[in-house]
Amino acid sequence: MQRLTTARFLLANDYNLDALYLAGYSVECSLKALILQATPDSERPETLKTITSGKRGHDFEFLAGLLKDLKRRIPEPLVKKLRRAHWSTNLRYETGRTDTGETRAFLKTAEVIYDWVDGELP
Repeated sequence: MQRLTTARFLLANDYNLDALYLAGYSVECSLKALILQATPDSERPETLKTITSGKRGHDFEFLAGLLKDLKRRIPEPLVKKLRRAHWSTNLRYETGRTDTGETRAFLKTAEVIYDWVDGELP
């Protein structure tokens, strides 16, 4: 929740690009938390290594695939919203501003995903 709160603050203060990046990071962290929760204890060390090593650990499609394998599918409307987003870890190196509407929309998507994951966790 801290990343979403920070993203909201940044957006409210016209730091759209930074808000967009943190919103995506919150999605990534939320999905990873659900993956680890759904993974059997004996497999968690290997799963943790898989989702935190390399580029694919930042890829929403990859994380969604792991959830699907664990019988925890992301609802299709949320998957569609994620696919429309223009998020990548490269945003952390960019400067300047981005479209406010796009950032607001993605932040709303991140909030809905956070709420969905929160509802899936025990």
